[in-house]
Amino acid sequence: MKIYEVRNNKVTALSALKRRSSASQLVVVAPSGSGKSTLIYLLLNHRLIPFMKIGIGEKSQTTIIPCEFCFDERIQDEESFAIQIIKKNFAAKDIHMSIITVLMDLFGRNDCDTYDTLDAFDEKILDQVIEPEEAHYHLGQLRNEISIEELRNALESVLDYMVDNDFRAKVKQRRDELKSKKVRLPEVREMLFEEMFETMPEDKKQAYSEWLDKVGTLIEDMLLKNLGEAVCSQKMVHYSLQGEDKGTKILAALFDPFAPYSLVVDHISIACRPRQELIDIAQKTSPDLPFRFCIRDTMGLTQKGIDATSTKEGLEAALNCKADTILFLLSLEERDDTLTECCRALVEKKEELLKKSHIDTSVYVLFTKADRKVENLINKRNTGDLYINEDTYSQNIQEVLSDIEDMVSAYADVLPQEEVGWLSMRYLKDSYILKSLEGDERKRNFEPEGLFEKIVEYTMKTLRGTLPAGIKNPLFVTAIEPDKPAIQVEMDPEKIKAEIDSMKYSLSQEKDIVNGYIISAKTPRLHGRSVYSYWNNLMIGLGHTTKASVYGNFSINMKGLLKRMLTNVFTSFDKFDGSSAVKFTADNLEDDVLMEVVRTLTANNELEAGLNPALGEKNIALQRLYEFYVDFFRDESRFATLIDRIAYDLSYGNPELKQVLTNIYNNTPGYDGAMRKLQSYFRVFFGSDVFTKILISELNQVMTEMVNKSFIII
Repeated sequence: MKIYEVRNNKVTALSALKRRSSASQLVVVAPSGSGKSTLIYLLLNHRLIPFMKIGIGEKSQTTIIPCEFCFDERIQDEESFAIQIIKKNFAAKDIHMSIITVLMDLFGRNDCDTYDTLDAFDEKILDQVIEPEEAHYHLGQLRNEISIEELRNALESVLDYMVDNDFRAKVKQRRDELKSKKVRLPEVREMLFEEMFETMPEDKKQAYSEWLDKVGTLIEDMLLKNLGEAVCSQKMVHYSLQGEDKGTKILAALFDPFAPYSLVVDHISIACRPRQELIDIAQKTSPDLPFRFCIRDTMGLTQKGIDATSTKEGLEAALNCKADTILFLLSLEERDDTLTECCRALVEKKEELLKKSHIDTSVYVLFTKADRKVENLINKRNTGDLYINEDTYSQNIQEVLSDIEDMVSAYADVLPQEEVGWLSMRYLKDSYILKSLEGDERKRNFEPEGLFEKIVEYTMKTLRGTLPAGIKNPLFVTAIEPDKPAIQVEMDPEKIKAEIDSMKYSLSQEKDIVNGYIISAKTPRLHGRSVYSYWNNLMIGLGHTTKASVYGNFSINMKGLLKRMLTNVFTSFDKFDGSSAVKFTADNLEDDVLMEVVRTLTANNELEAGLNPALGEKNIALQRLYEFYVDFFRDESRFATLIDRIAYDLSYGNPELKQVLTNIYNNTPGYDGAMRKLQSYFRVFFGSDVFTKILISELNQVMTEMVNKSFIII
């Protein structure tokens, strides 16, 4: 069967979800309140939107579960979708950190007396635990089921232990010791509490641990009740909004930003048909291609204020979502100096990635909330009228837009190599802005079509950026199993055993390297919040550096370490090619389809030239396929992307490794002890056969995903 240049073959939402790794991946990064979730909301088709409460954060940091949306126009039914949730162990230590903060404040203010402290632990204090100010989780919907009396009772034995073991005297002594370092009293209390809690006999904290576990059970029960066994099993499941399916209930429950699921759900993937307006624009732009792409909202990755550091970290974290393109949103409501600083930071990080790592991922910068900026500037130009009306806008709109364009141009000057755009993501049909811009092409910046055109442009550029040199469009192929990759990549560990053993030895035995990530016995106790920050950064592929004056300090970036080691050992793709370690197979393609694929990729109708005809037609095609993809991965930027993705997988991203690390972090009392165990495990892991297995598995998977961006299976 030959390759078909067809466009309108239908797929189910379930198939689209299974094939998502071959679609181009856009990752949206932005400070809280810049419009990440609103952007997604505007791309969803109109049938699903009413059941999904996204895009309502308004800087309150409510959307905190990372979510990947897979849009495919070949899904004919707007009312159908497929969904998969990936769960994680209950993040009890997130709640524990909140409890420590309020408890030690109360304990200190009540003269370190157990009963006075517990009497003061009232409903208002519990609310600070249920809904912490920084909003890194939400428990408000379980408020009536979380017993304050049970928590007080559970904390009684914990506080009694502190009192019986001279907590107050130890605080005074430690504070005297640290007087020269000007450590605040609340911090000293937290320090002593953590130390004593970690060594406390299990029977003293059993009731407290059971209370935390009960909260986890409540969340799990709520998740199961609202989503059902199928989704909670972490399988991909297909639903419809009609009939007996519970699709509406699942969407409403899972996409409620105030639900408590972020404590047990790692991330969500959903496949559906995009908004029809997007499809219409895409059809005009690229009539021969089905409109399909994935966009990931990095909820939880950048829920912080905007500055140079968070900008760089956001860009780095986005790469760990396997981004083919990064879309960076910045609100025009931010201060001018802040936006300038942000843009400079983007350039610096981009140049650093290119020079140090040879990673050249496209970054598009989109300035949002232009409508609000216009309103603010119009208000400033109003010269005495009590009311702002259509005439006010008509008289001032041109100058105001010129000011905005000058601002954006100034930022664009800082970003000479980036795509920069500006628009609104709030649409009022009869607004003064639209009325005052009749006949002006800039009106599009305040209409949905302006955003849709941008997204189509970004996705098409992203798609073509993933293709091999000389290939303008992905190839349509029929496959034996349509939901599996057209081409598979397999790595033989025996062929690169020397390189793997060298890396394993360096990571687990060389003192200079090991001492860089192990917390030694001589290192003073680590601050609980430092460990908490390190863990949260580890999960998204970032490092953490402390600057404590009293606690032990560390500067550890596990992904960065793995990246350096991989780069040192595998300097280029020639290491794999020269040792014949890599193989490209096509068992999912019929022989005639394979031949057509190879001829198209290589633009060569004489595949046998220079090869022994006795090899047979299929082996000759596979040899040409091998040669083609060796050249593909020899590209410096592509190989750098491969190494970068593998480094994240070997430091946290692999599911098997993630589970082990999470078990250690969650099940080790305290934070200092958990950090030491985590880092000690890394040393064991790096020297083990499990490391080899995961390395090979991730090489196979990541290369297979990169290769199959070239194909659309029909």
